[in-house]
Amino acid sequence: MKRLLHVAAAFSLLLCCGQGRVSLHAQTALEQLQAAPRPHFRAGHTLLPLSFWGPEFPFEVRMELARHWGYALQFGRLRPELVKQLEDPESVVSKVCAEAAADPKGLPLHVITAPAFSVREYLDDLPPDTWCRDAEGKLIDDQKVWSPEAPDETFRRIADYEVQMLKKVQEKAPIAILTNGGEYALGVVGHNLKYWERDPKVLKAKGDRDWYGYISERKAHQELIISRRLRELCPQRQLYIYYYTDGCPHRSRYDGWWEWAWDYKYMRPISDLPNSSLYYGHYNTGWGGQYDMLTQALNSVAQQISVGDALSYNWTCAGWPGTGRWVDNPISDQAHYLGYLKCYYTAGMIGGVAGYFEYDDAANWIWQLMALGQVHALFSHLEEFLRQGDLLPGPNMHRWSKDLPAYELPTGDEGVRVLARRHQKRSEWLLTAWAATGEDRQVTVEVPGLGQVTLEARACGSVYRAVVKQGKPALRLVDKDGMVPTAGL
Repeated sequence: MKRLLHVAAAFSLLLCCGQGRVSLHAQTALEQLQAAPRPHFRAGHTLLPLSFWGPEFPFEVRMELARHWGYALQFGRLRPELVKQLEDPESVVSKVCAEAAADPKGLPLHVITAPAFSVREYLDDLPPDTWCRDAEGKLIDDQKVWSPEAPDETFRRIADYEVQMLKKVQEKAPIAILTNGGEYALGVVGHNLKYWERDPKVLKAKGDRDWYGYISERKAHQELIISRRLRELCPQRQLYIYYYTDGCPHRSRYDGWWEWAWDYKYMRPISDLPNSSLYYGHYNTGWGGQYDMLTQALNSVAQQISVGDALSYNWTCAGWPGTGRWVDNPISDQAHYLGYLKCYYTAGMIGGVAGYFEYDDAANWIWQLMALGQVHALFSHLEEFLRQGDLLPGPNMHRWSKDLPAYELPTGDEGVRVLARRHQKRSEWLLTAWAATGEDRQVTVEVPGLGQVTLEARACGSVYRAVVKQGKPALRLVDKDGMVPTAGL
């Protein structure tokens, strides 16, 4: 649930660096970034720039993240008042665009489109049949509820509004990353069925189809009108994604899961890559428990791989104070978050959105951006395994989606997770072992084609390269310093 709030300038942070723990008190976000060990990226890598959903940082913070942590340069949330600031050469957005224009490869620009906010300004001007209506043509329960049969003109107007602002930005600098914040227009069955089933026009259009398929097809049709316009405007972009476009993380977890999702087979054309939304403690039990995040992530991955989409760009968060219902502590420790991200990258992640949704204290969020940057840098050295490798399905089916592979290797220890990729062009494997719960410990697993290996499973994850030498597996630990995984690379 993305909430935009203002962020203060100075905070405190307890930052774990390498094998030591360094306490940094009352430091600004910039000071924290500058004090932390910077990640080392492989020269010439083609992983996508990271992005961020949240407050608009001071200029210096934006530049630090873009120059040293793998992030695109933050423009901010597209809205008239921000675009207006482009007329002032001394404004932050003007300085950002000037930097991006001068070095578009080194400082790629990220813009958030947010129709959820924009559409509020012109709701009353949209066509009358945008909304569900009863047999007499009246709003149902006097509510403006988006109709699955809303006219295409409605979505052309939304696209026009966003494009008009984006063109002003493009006059100043090319746009590399475009993220659509979603959460507008047609909703899911669980929220709106009671309105749709009282609209004769909707019922006639649905016919004998099930609600899940019908609503998914209509949501994709409507959003594709906007998506096509935005992508046509930015043909040289590196990425456009709509929040969110993925295989449902909760698929088959419980009987009514489909009421709260759209079917990926319809939705996949609206984004350049699948992108899941998984936040620590938010409708999950964190790193362990009955509904852990990695099991959810791999549920989405399995669905996406089944239709040929092996790579992803995901929305991530290690928790915020307001999400404590599912876990004892609403914010993860840094080590386990790093371990989770290493697993997610091993599963095909080539970038992501760092998010934080309650901007109370930088101690809770700046390290999350740095953690994503550290893991992103690690996998810049392992990119060939992502782009030229396959995630091994393992011998078991997924815990919930029993028609799809689990995409992990059994360890005999429910608290230890192991994922593996095999290179497509040579006999080499990438292995990641994670102590999701409990102490760091060794685990022995059978890797197809490689053989039986013993791995050190750490809370912060352990990433290995493996080959066969003289008939036996030979392993090399890539991230010797698990907390600063590119140290020495």
